[in-house]
Amino acid sequence: MSCINYSSRTEGQRKINTIIWSIPHFINLLDKTTREFRTESSDSKVELKEPKFQLKIQFLGRDNNLIEIYYLSPSPVFLKCILTVCLKRYEERSVIEKDYNTVQANKWQYLTTLYKRDIINERDIILLSDGTLRLKFQFMITNDIKVDRTHIPAAQLSNDFENLLENGLFSDVIMKSVEGVEFKVHKAVLASRSTVLKAHFEHNTIECHTNVLESPLDSDVLREVLTFIYTDKAPSVDENPERLLAAADYYQLSRLKSLCEEALHKKLTVENAIETLQLAGLHSASTLEQLTLEFIKDGQAKLIIKTEGWAKVKSVDLIKKIYEYIVNDDVDTDIK
Repeated sequence: MSCINYSSRTEGQRKINTIIWSIPHFINLLDKTTREFRTESSDSKVELKEPKFQLKIQFLGRDNNLIEIYYLSPSPVFLKCILTVCLKRYEERSVIEKDYNTVQANKWQYLTTLYKRDIINERDIILLSDGTLRLKFQFMITNDIKVDRTHIPAAQLSNDFENLLENGLFSDVIMKSVEGVEFKVHKAVLASRSTVLKAHFEHNTIECHTNVLESPLDSDVLREVLTFIYTDKAPSVDENPERLLAAADYYQLSRLKSLCEEALHKKLTVENAIETLQLAGLHSASTLEQLTLEFIKDGQAKLIIKTEGWAKVKSVDLIKKIYEYIVNDDVDTDIK
Protein backbone atom coordinates (compact mmCIF):
# COMPACT_ATOMS: atom_id res chain seq x y z
CA MET A 1 0.00 0.00 0.00
CA SER A 2 1.42 3.36 -0.97
CA CYS A 3 1.35 6.49 1.17
CA ILE A 4 0.15 9.85 -0.16
CA ASN A 5 0.54 13.19 1.54
CA TYR A 6 -1.14 16.34 0.23
CA SER A 7 -0.15 19.79 1.51
CA SER A 8 -0.31 23.41 0.34
CA ARG A 9 0.91 26.85 1.24
CA THR A 10 0.48 30.37 -0.17
CA GLU A 11 3.32 32.64 -1.25
CA GLY A 12 2.18 36.02 -2.53
CA GLN A 13 -0.20 35.46 -5.43
CA ARG A 14 0.69 31.79 -5.79
CA LYS A 15 -0.60 28.70 -4.07
CA ILE A 16 2.07 25.99 -3.87
CA ASN A 17 0.66 22.49 -3.59
CA THR A 18 2.72 19.41 -2.83
CA ILE A 19 2.03 15.71 -3.27
CA ILE A 20 4.51 13.28 -1.74
CA TRP A 21 3.85 9.75 -2.98
CA SER A 22 5.77 6.92 -1.33
CA ILE A 23 5.56 3.40 -2.76
CA PRO A 24 7.26 0.86 -0.46
CA HIS A 25 9.06 -2.11 -2.02
CA PHE A 26 8.74 -0.48 -5.41
CA ILE A 27 11.55 -2.68 -6.68
CA ASN A 28 9.22 -5.68 -6.33
CA LEU A 29 6.70 -4.13 -8.75
CA LEU A 30 9.30 -4.26 -11.49
CA ASP A 31 9.19 -8.05 -11.37
CA LYS A 32 5.43 -8.27 -11.73
CA THR A 33 3.03 -7.86 -14.64
CA THR A 34 1.65 -4.56 -13.32
CA ARG A 35 1.53 -2.02 -16.13
CA GLU A 36 0.04 0.94 -14.26
CA PHE A 37 -0.08 2.34 -10.72
CA ARG A 38 -2.13 5.34 -9.56
CA THR A 39 -2.45 7.38 -6.40
CA GLU A 40 -6.23 7.25 -6.44
CA SER A 41 -6.45 3.46 -6.41
CA SER A 42 -3.85 3.10 -3.66
CA ASP A 43 -5.69 5.51 -1.37
CA SER A 44 -9.24 4.35 -2.08
CA LYS A 45 -10.22 3.89 1.58
CA VAL A 46 -9.73 7.58 2.34
CA GLU A 47 -12.78 9.79 1.91
CA LEU A 48 -11.68 13.01 0.17
CA LYS A 49 -13.67 16.19 0.74
CA GLU A 50 -12.89 17.34 -2.80
CA PRO A 51 -11.22 15.88 -5.91
CA LYS A 52 -7.43 15.82 -5.67
CA PHE A 53 -4.57 15.98 -8.12
CA GLN A 54 -3.50 12.47 -9.05
CA LEU A 55 -0.25 10.87 -10.17
CA LYS A 56 0.11 7.81 -12.38
CA ILE A 57 3.01 5.53 -13.28
CA GLN A 58 3.05 3.41 -16.41
CA PHE A 59 5.60 0.62 -16.71
CA LEU A 60 7.37 0.12 -20.01
CA GLY A 61 10.33 -1.75 -21.41
CA ARG A 62 11.75 -5.11 -20.56
CA ASP A 63 11.28 -6.09 -16.91
CA ASN A 64 9.37 -2.84 -16.30
CA ASN A 65 12.67 -0.96 -15.99
CA LEU A 66 11.26 2.10 -17.75
CA ILE A 67 8.48 4.17 -16.16
CA GLU A 68 6.48 7.13 -17.45
CA ILE A 69 4.93 9.55 -14.96
CA TYR A 70 1.70 11.48 -15.54
CA TYR A 71 -0.46 13.83 -13.49
CA LEU A 72 -4.15 14.72 -13.63
CA SER A 73 -5.98 17.84 -12.47
CA PRO A 74 -9.64 17.63 -11.38
CA SER A 75 -10.28 21.09 -12.87
CA PRO A 76 -8.79 23.31 -15.61
CA VAL A 77 -5.91 25.36 -14.19
CA PHE A 78 -2.94 27.50 -15.20
CA LEU A 79 0.03 26.01 -13.41
CA LYS A 80 3.74 25.37 -13.19
CA CYS A 81 4.94 21.97 -11.93
CA ILE A 82 8.15 20.42 -10.59
CA LEU A 83 8.87 16.73 -10.05
CA THR A 84 11.65 15.51 -7.79
CA VAL A 85 12.76 12.10 -6.54
CA CYS A 86 13.50 11.87 -2.82
CA LEU A 87 16.74 9.96 -2.27
CA LYS A 88 17.31 10.48 1.44
CA ARG A 89 15.70 12.48 4.20
CA TYR A 90 17.30 15.75 3.11
CA GLU A 91 18.39 14.87 -0.41
CA GLU A 92 16.29 15.26 -3.52
CA ARG A 93 16.95 14.99 -7.24
CA SER A 94 15.09 17.34 -9.55
CA VAL A 95 13.68 15.38 -12.48
CA ILE A 96 11.76 17.92 -14.52
CA GLU A 97 10.29 21.42 -14.28
CA LYS A 98 7.56 22.62 -16.62
CA ASP A 99 6.77 26.32 -16.93
CA TYR A 100 3.28 27.76 -16.56
CA ASN A 101 0.76 26.32 -18.99
CA THR A 102 -2.93 25.59 -19.17
CA VAL A 103 -3.96 22.12 -18.07
CA GLN A 104 -7.28 20.59 -19.05
CA ALA A 105 -9.47 18.92 -16.44
CA ASN A 106 -9.46 15.14 -16.01
CA LYS A 107 -6.89 14.55 -18.74
CA TRP A 108 -3.62 12.79 -17.93
CA GLN A 109 -0.64 15.04 -18.63
CA TYR A 110 2.74 13.47 -19.47
CA LEU A 111 5.51 14.56 -17.08
CA THR A 112 8.66 12.56 -17.75
CA THR A 113 10.26 9.17 -18.26
CA LEU A 114 12.45 7.63 -15.55
CA TYR A 115 14.78 4.69 -15.67
CA LYS A 116 15.59 2.36 -12.85
CA ARG A 117 19.16 3.19 -13.81
CA ASP A 118 20.67 6.65 -14.26
CA ILE A 119 22.22 6.72 -17.75
CA ILE A 120 24.73 9.46 -16.98
CA ASN A 121 26.05 8.35 -13.60
CA GLU A 122 25.57 4.61 -14.17
CA ARG A 123 23.89 3.90 -10.84
CA ASP A 124 20.45 3.21 -9.40
CA ILE A 125 19.23 6.55 -8.09
CA ILE A 126 15.44 6.63 -8.16
CA LEU A 127 14.90 4.40 -5.12
CA LEU A 128 15.58 4.81 -1.43
CA SER A 129 17.90 2.31 0.25
CA ASP A 130 14.92 0.16 1.33
CA GLY A 131 13.57 -0.03 -2.24
CA THR A 132 10.93 2.69 -1.80
CA LEU A 133 10.12 5.09 -4.62
CA ARG A 134 9.27 8.52 -3.24
CA LEU A 135 8.10 11.19 -5.65
CA LYS A 136 7.57 14.82 -4.72
CA PHE A 137 5.26 16.66 -7.10
CA GLN A 138 4.83 20.41 -6.62
CA PHE A 139 2.48 22.57 -8.64
CA MET A 140 1.99 26.32 -8.42
CA ILE A 141 -1.41 27.73 -9.42
CA THR A 142 -1.62 31.44 -10.12
CA ASN A 143 -4.23 32.96 -7.77
CA ASP A 144 -5.66 29.43 -7.41
CA ILE A 145 -8.27 30.35 -10.05
CA LYS A 146 -10.04 27.87 -12.26
CA VAL A 147 -9.07 28.79 -15.77
CA ASP A 148 -11.28 28.52 -18.84
CA ARG A 149 -8.92 27.45 -21.63
CA THR A 150 -10.71 29.62 -24.20
CA HIS A 151 -9.88 32.73 -22.18
CA ILE A 152 -6.13 32.16 -21.90
CA PRO A 153 -4.38 34.84 -24.02
CA ALA A 154 -1.82 32.36 -25.36
CA ALA A 155 -4.57 29.98 -26.51
CA GLN A 156 -6.49 32.81 -28.12
CA LEU A 157 -3.35 34.00 -29.87
CA SER A 158 -2.77 30.49 -31.19
CA ASN A 159 -6.32 30.33 -32.54
CA ASP A 160 -5.99 33.76 -34.16
CA PHE A 161 -2.79 32.77 -35.93
CA GLU A 162 -4.37 29.51 -37.07
CA ASN A 163 -7.19 31.52 -38.65
CA LEU A 164 -4.58 33.76 -40.26
CA LEU A 165 -3.01 30.70 -41.87
CA GLU A 166 -6.37 29.31 -42.98
CA ASN A 167 -7.73 32.47 -44.61
CA GLY A 168 -4.40 33.86 -45.85
CA LEU A 169 -5.38 37.41 -44.89
CA PHE A 170 -2.61 39.93 -45.73
CA SER A 171 -0.29 37.12 -46.88
CA ASP A 172 2.83 38.32 -48.70
CA VAL A 173 4.38 35.07 -49.91
CA ILE A 174 3.31 31.74 -51.40
CA MET A 175 4.79 28.52 -50.07
CA LYS A 176 4.48 25.58 -52.47
CA SER A 177 4.65 21.90 -51.63
CA VAL A 178 6.58 19.45 -53.79
CA GLU A 179 3.33 18.63 -55.66
CA GLY A 180 2.64 22.31 -56.25
CA VAL A 181 -0.04 22.88 -53.61
CA GLU A 182 0.08 26.54 -52.57
CA PHE A 183 -0.23 28.00 -49.08
CA LYS A 184 -0.67 31.74 -48.53
CA VAL A 185 1.69 32.63 -45.70
CA HIS A 186 3.46 35.56 -44.08
CA LYS A 187 7.19 36.29 -44.21
CA ALA A 188 7.31 37.78 -40.73
CA VAL A 189 5.73 34.72 -39.14
CA LEU A 190 7.95 32.26 -41.01
CA ALA A 191 11.12 34.24 -40.30
CA SER A 192 10.33 34.59 -36.59
CA ARG A 193 9.95 30.83 -36.16
CA SER A 194 12.64 29.32 -38.36
CA THR A 195 16.17 30.54 -39.07
CA VAL A 196 16.13 28.50 -42.28
CA LEU A 197 13.02 30.25 -43.55
CA LYS A 198 14.37 33.58 -42.34
CA ALA A 199 17.44 33.13 -44.53
CA HIS A 200 15.22 32.95 -47.63
CA PHE A 201 14.09 36.54 -47.07
CA GLU A 202 17.15 38.18 -45.52
CA HIS A 203 19.30 38.63 -48.61
CA ASN A 204 18.94 39.17 -52.33
CA THR A 205 17.40 35.75 -52.94
CA ILE A 206 15.03 34.52 -55.63
CA GLU A 207 12.26 34.28 -53.05
CA CYS A 208 12.62 37.98 -52.26
CA HIS A 209 11.83 38.82 -55.88
CA THR A 210 9.20 36.19 -56.69
CA ASN A 211 7.56 35.92 -53.25
CA VAL A 212 7.26 32.20 -53.95
CA LEU A 213 9.01 29.70 -51.70
CA GLU A 214 9.46 26.13 -52.94
CA SER A 215 9.39 23.43 -50.25
CA PRO A 216 10.70 19.84 -50.57
CA LEU A 217 7.81 18.63 -48.40
CA ASP A 218 4.59 17.13 -49.65
CA SER A 219 1.38 19.04 -48.94
CA ASP A 220 0.25 17.02 -45.88
CA VAL A 221 3.56 17.40 -44.09
CA LEU A 222 3.96 21.03 -45.13
CA ARG A 223 0.48 21.82 -43.81
CA GLU A 224 1.41 20.26 -40.47
CA VAL A 225 4.69 22.20 -40.33
CA LEU A 226 2.93 25.47 -41.11
CA THR A 227 0.30 24.72 -38.48
CA PHE A 228 3.07 24.29 -35.94
CA ILE A 229 4.83 27.47 -37.07
CA TYR A 230 1.65 29.51 -36.68
CA THR A 231 0.13 27.87 -33.59
CA ASP A 232 2.89 25.88 -31.85
CA LYS A 233 0.60 22.85 -32.14
CA ALA A 234 1.26 19.60 -33.99
CA PRO A 235 -2.06 17.72 -34.03
CA SER A 236 -0.79 14.85 -36.19
CA VAL A 237 2.58 14.29 -34.56
CA ASP A 238 1.59 10.90 -33.12
CA GLU A 239 0.32 9.72 -36.50
CA ASN A 240 3.32 10.67 -38.60
CA PRO A 241 6.34 11.42 -36.39
CA GLU A 242 8.94 10.02 -38.84
CA ARG A 243 8.21 12.46 -41.67
CA LEU A 244 7.59 15.35 -39.29
CA LEU A 245 10.98 14.73 -37.65
CA ALA A 246 12.67 15.08 -41.03
CA ALA A 247 10.72 18.29 -41.73
CA ALA A 248 11.48 19.72 -38.28
CA ASP A 249 15.18 19.00 -38.77
CA TYR A 250 15.14 20.56 -42.25
CA TYR A 251 13.57 23.82 -41.05
CA GLN A 252 15.35 23.74 -37.64
CA LEU A 253 12.16 23.73 -35.58
CA SER A 254 13.60 22.46 -32.32
CA ARG A 255 10.37 22.16 -30.34
CA LEU A 256 8.59 20.28 -33.14
CA LYS A 257 11.64 18.05 -33.31
CA SER A 258 11.35 17.30 -29.59
CA LEU A 259 7.66 16.47 -29.97
CA CYS A 260 8.53 14.04 -32.77
CA GLU A 261 11.27 12.41 -30.67
CA GLU A 262 8.80 11.96 -27.83
CA ALA A 263 6.21 10.41 -30.17
CA LEU A 264 8.79 8.05 -31.69
CA HIS A 265 10.03 7.04 -28.25
CA LYS A 266 6.48 6.06 -27.26
CA LYS A 267 6.24 3.87 -30.39
CA LEU A 268 9.58 2.18 -29.78
CA THR A 269 9.50 -1.63 -30.05
CA VAL A 270 11.94 -4.46 -30.66
CA GLU A 271 10.83 -4.58 -34.30
CA ASN A 272 11.40 -0.89 -35.08
CA ALA A 273 14.36 -0.12 -32.77
CA ILE A 274 16.99 -0.25 -35.55
CA GLU A 275 14.93 1.90 -37.92
CA THR A 276 14.33 4.39 -35.10
CA LEU A 277 18.04 4.52 -34.27
CA GLN A 278 18.90 5.12 -37.93
CA LEU A 279 16.25 7.85 -38.16
CA ALA A 280 17.61 9.54 -35.03
CA GLY A 281 21.14 9.54 -36.43
CA LEU A 282 20.01 10.84 -39.81
CA HIS A 283 18.30 13.86 -38.28
CA SER A 284 20.63 14.52 -35.32
CA ALA A 285 17.91 13.60 -32.83
CA SER A 286 20.30 13.03 -29.94
CA THR A 287 17.64 12.48 -27.26
CA LEU A 288 15.85 9.85 -29.32
CA GLU A 289 19.17 8.20 -30.16
CA GLN A 290 20.13 7.97 -26.48
CA LEU A 291 16.74 6.56 -25.49
CA THR A 292 16.84 3.99 -28.30
CA LEU A 293 20.35 2.85 -27.39
CA GLU A 294 19.25 2.48 -23.79
CA PHE A 295 16.23 0.46 -24.95
CA ILE A 296 18.51 -1.85 -26.96
CA LYS A 297 20.99 -2.19 -24.08
CA ASP A 298 18.25 -2.93 -21.58
CA GLY A 299 18.01 -6.63 -22.40
CA GLN A 300 16.63 -6.20 -25.94
CA ALA A 301 19.78 -6.77 -28.01
CA LYS A 302 19.34 -10.54 -28.41
CA LEU A 303 15.83 -10.03 -29.77
CA ILE A 304 16.70 -7.09 -32.00
CA ILE A 305 19.44 -8.96 -33.91
CA LYS A 306 16.71 -11.35 -35.08
CA THR A 307 14.55 -8.62 -36.64
CA GLU A 308 14.22 -7.64 -40.27
CA GLY A 309 15.59 -4.20 -39.47
CA TRP A 310 18.84 -5.68 -38.19
CA ALA A 311 19.14 -7.93 -41.25
CA LYS A 312 19.03 -4.86 -43.50
CA VAL A 313 21.70 -2.89 -41.62
CA LYS A 314 24.59 -1.98 -43.90
CA SER A 315 26.23 0.69 -41.78
CA VAL A 316 29.31 -0.51 -39.92
CA ASP A 317 29.26 2.70 -37.89
CA LEU A 318 25.74 1.94 -36.64
CA ILE A 319 26.71 -1.56 -35.52
CA LYS A 320 29.85 -0.18 -33.88
CA LYS A 321 27.82 2.47 -32.04
CA ILE A 322 25.44 -0.15 -30.62
CA TYR A 323 28.28 -2.49 -29.69
CA GLU A 324 30.33 0.20 -27.96
CA TYR A 325 27.30 1.49 -26.04
CA ILE A 326 26.49 -1.95 -24.68
CA VAL A 327 30.07 -3.14 -24.05
CA ASN A 328 31.34 0.10 -22.52
CA ASP A 329 28.38 0.19 -20.17
CA ASP A 330 29.01 -3.39 -19.04
CA VAL A 331 32.73 -2.73 -18.55
CA ASP A 332 32.06 0.39 -16.47
CA THR A 333 29.57 -1.55 -14.35
CA ASP A 334 32.05 -4.37 -13.70
CA ILE A 335 34.71 -1.88 -12.63
CA LYS A 336 32.38 -0.30 -10.14
